[in-house]
Amino acid sequence: MKPTEALMFEHLLENMTDGVFIIGYDGHIRMDNNVASEVLDIGVDTLYGKTIVDLISENSKNDAFFECITLAVYKKEKIAEIVPFYKKDGSERQLRLVVSPLRDREDDIAAIVMFSDVTELTDLGEKNDHLNQMLIHFIQRFVKVLIGAVDKRSHFNATHTKKMVNYATRYLEYLEEQGRPLDPKKVEPFLASIWLHDVGKLVIPYRILEKPNRLAGKEKEVVHRAEVSILKDRLRISELEREICKAEHSDDSSLVSELASSGEWMNLGETIETISEADEKRRTLEGAKAHIKELEDAISFIKDVNNRGFIDADTRQRIQDIATIECETYDGGTVYLLDNYDIEALTVEKGNLTSNERRIVMSHVTETYNMLKEMDFEGEFADVPDWAGRHHEYLDGTGYPNGISGDQITWESRLITIIDIYDALTAEDRPYKPAMSPEKAFSILRSMRDEGKLDGEILEDFYNSNAWK
Repeated sequence: MKPTEALMFEHLLENMTDGVFIIGYDGHIRMDNNVASEVLDIGVDTLYGKTIVDLISENSKNDAFFECITLAVYKKEKIAEIVPFYKKDGSERQLRLVVSPLRDREDDIAAIVMFSDVTELTDLGEKNDHLNQMLIHFIQRFVKVLIGAVDKRSHFNATHTKKMVNYATRYLEYLEEQGRPLDPKKVEPFLASIWLHDVGKLVIPYRILEKPNRLAGKEKEVVHRAEVSILKDRLRISELEREICKAEHSDDSSLVSELASSGEWMNLGETIETISEADEKRRTLEGAKAHIKELEDAISFIKDVNNRGFIDADTRQRIQDIATIECETYDGGTVYLLDNYDIEALTVEKGNLTSNERRIVMSHVTETYNMLKEMDFEGEFADVPDWAGRHHEYLDGTGYPNGISGDQITWESRLITIIDIYDALTAEDRPYKPAMSPEKAFSILRSMRDEGKLDGEILEDFYNSNAWK
């Protein structure tokens, strides 16, 4: 190196903020700067001329620091590490150490060692990690409280989310035991997505979310409609019975014979007309009684159907027939026993929701996605909205809300879908259906797999894990 270049290099070295020294492959230090002596806590002494062995003997507590340097010099490779360094007063510092080969044209002639005190940055990083962990724990607690509120809002669905989290947790434990663990960085976000998968139900109207049967509160309206008409019929029957009784006591048949034999034909016509009116009243009375019976039978049948989970074709037809029974109102008008909503609700094949109500409930998935997107999940939690918002999508594209299919649906969403369906089938707190046995539930899940809706590999793995027990 020319004298001018050497001088420039020395000035550059001395003005660096990092501690620097150059060590030859013979182990001797060829050049250093003042920062190096300061950081390594050797006062004003220069490192120049010392060997790496000398430094190790003078700093017996700093094996990690010198081991990195020795390894880099021996292998002639670049090494970058953050290592602890203990000063003479016993305090511990964190040094960022970089050792790189120094070349002259094509030959490695030495190694340049650069280090700086990053203790404050490391401490700050540790504090940030601690704060991040605290934030994660806070989010977890907040999520559990929030979902607890969602579940309490619907007592028919009170343990659904908690059971799903338990199933998923046990399944992840099974995967770890099998040597196929989920990426540790994904575990907490994945469980969070299960906790939050139904958060959109917060905006679903309570009357629909909590609907206990087909008619819900409208059953009272239908019954009241029939009762008003029955009351009117009974009042009419009472009046008719009094009139008929009065006519019978007048003994009209004897009067006809007397009038005919006496030749009083004008009065005879009036008497026959009276008898005809009495017969009409008897027919009206019988009609009213039949109408009452028809309404009472209809209401009994409606109450039974109202609490059924499944409706067959015969039941559907009878509801259609019952619907057009006329009911008299207080003001003398007439209405049909069932309106269009009543008919639809009572003839839904499965469940207790009309098509419009079902659309509203299904919208909870879109609401979940939108709400979670608004929360701006970042980093490892960035996928939570997608995982949670796709738990009703099927591999064949027949799911909702977006009808995505195949590889568009992640492993996480596929698993959530399977767990969600399994719990819905086996739940004991659903008013519109009885709980299924696990065997029956898995039979249905396998049918859905055969139809191309569910991931068969995940399904069988979940079954074999016994996480569902």
